Amino acid sequence: MTTTEQDKEAIISIVREMAESMTGAQSTRHWASDVLWFDIPPFASRGVAPARKLFDDTFANFESCMVDVLEMDVTITGDMGIVCTVQSTNIVLKTGAKKHVMVRQTDCFQRREHGWELIHQHASLPAGGEWDGKITTA
Repeated sequence: MTTTEQDKEAIISIVREMAESMTGAQSTRHWASDVLWFDIPPFASRGVAPARKLFDDTFANFESCMVDVLEMDVTITGDMGIVCTVQSTNIVLKTGAKKHVMVRQTDCFQRREHGWELIHQHASLPAGGEWDGKITTA
C-alpha cells in the first residue's frame, strides 16, 4: 500500500468514527484546536469547545443515530486531505419520534505533529425542498 493510500485510509477511518459517535468528545477527538466548523442547524464555531457542547446537547435527545455513507470522494495532496460525503441519517429521539436526514459533508484534514487533524468541516442539507436522492458525479 502506498503512502497516499495509507493516508486516504486514515482519514476515511476518522470520518467513519465521527459518523458513529454519540458524544461531543468522540465526535471531536481528531479535531484541531483551531478547527473552523459549520453545521446543521445553522451554527458555526472556531475551536472544539462550542462544537463539543452542541454535539452533547443534541445527542442527549437521541435514543439512536445511524449514519449510512452513500457516497464518498477522497483527495490527498501532500499534507492536506479532503473527504466529501453524502450521508443518510436515521435518528430515533428519546420521545420515540423518528427522523431521516440527508446530509452533505466536507471534512478537511491537515497532517500535523500528531497525525491527521480535522481543520474544517462543513455539513449541509440539500437546498430547494425535497431531494430526489440522485447523486451526479463528473
